[in-house]
Amino acid sequence: MKFVPGFLAVLALSGAITVSAAAASDQPITVTIDQQKLNLSTSAPVKDHDAILVPMRPIFEKLGLSLVWNAKTSTITASKEGLTITLQLGSKKASVNGTVKQLTSAPKMINNVTYVPLRFVSEATGNSVTWNAKANTVEIKSNQSSAVTKGISELFDKYTSYSNKNDFAGFLGLIDPKSPLAAAAPALKEQMEKSDTTTAIAKMDIIDVQAKEATVDVVETTVRNSGAFTPNSTAEYIYSLTKNAGGSDWLISNVQIKAIKYSLPDGTLEAKPPVPAADEDQIKAVLQANTDFSNKEDLSGVLSTIDESSPAYAQSEQTYKQLFAAYDLQSAVESSKIIYYNNNEAAIYAVLTSKKLKGPQFTDYRAETVTTVKKSADGKWKLVQTYNLNIEPLTK
Repeated sequence: MKFVPGFLAVLALSGAITVSAAAASDQPITVTIDQQKLNLSTSAPVKDHDAILVPMRPIFEKLGLSLVWNAKTSTITASKEGLTITLQLGSKKASVNGTVKQLTSAPKMINNVTYVPLRFVSEATGNSVTWNAKANTVEIKSNQSSAVTKGISELFDKYTSYSNKNDFAGFLGLIDPKSPLAAAAPALKEQMEKSDTTTAIAKMDIIDVQAKEATVDVVETTVRNSGAFTPNSTAEYIYSLTKNAGGSDWLISNVQIKAIKYSLPDGTLEAKPPVPAADEDQIKAVLQANTDFSNKEDLSGVLSTIDESSPAYAQSEQTYKQLFAAYDLQSAVESSKIIYYNNNEAAIYAVLTSKKLKGPQFTDYRAETVTTVKKSADGKWKLVQTYNLNIEPLTK
């Protein structure tokens, strides 16, 4: 993602996106309506021969119907404007606006909860139903939501298009001007001018939609093509969206990083950029100095190795303060290699270790990192941003 990069301190641990290895058949059945997961935490769906039954109240209420339960006749009546559905416990016959329908499975009582056939209810209310065997999920899509889904999809289509074209004005137009993200405009413009990357949306799930707000879970990939160094990444973000002033288009109002995994473009470690010997020595020295100051818990010294204009500067200060207050760590640079160089900018790959001497629970680790560095006006190289490529625990 271009406008909110994951600015991390050198010693901060980052997690990788993980995918469950459990087979779909071992996973509980889930139900989504317009990509929003139906809350069935108290009573899970069940399979009844070829049908899936779900608790009646959550599904009917989510689809906008009101319920009437007749205990004497064990009859369920669900209704909204222009639609009345009637079902009866134990009966494979139901009615939709007075027309009798045959059910594949009858409604039944399970643990004092009334269950109804999901496909019948969904289709009777004018929705389409799809069974996703791989995810063990019933996916319901309503006709009325198609415009909402289309609008959100169009926003992210523009997001990738403007991003890949380095169209700063177009991209900025996707950000809610009232959002704190709008303050990142200068950094975004600089980054677009300096680097060329390709962004793609790998997955988009709409978590929640209201009249003027929406929450979307997006997995996106970014691949570096040329220009200033950035690693490739696969990241999962939770986007908050709002409607624009006219109410016609969705805008991005906020974003949270849920998970991110960085990787190096192919051939990066084998590359041998022409680096003047003096610059190479100074670049490696500032990384070593950062580690040495950290071991001494010298906050001023640590901050002196970080570029003051870096968006990571303030975050790094807070991270190191918390780190020094809680732990006594011993870190070391096992190896380092400059993998990108362009006059006043460079990137250094390093393998770092960190071991706990004192403090609460902590896993000693070895990390592969890439740190971008920048030469200041006075000719000093300073750290800008660190990306954790891989972290693994150290064996005792």
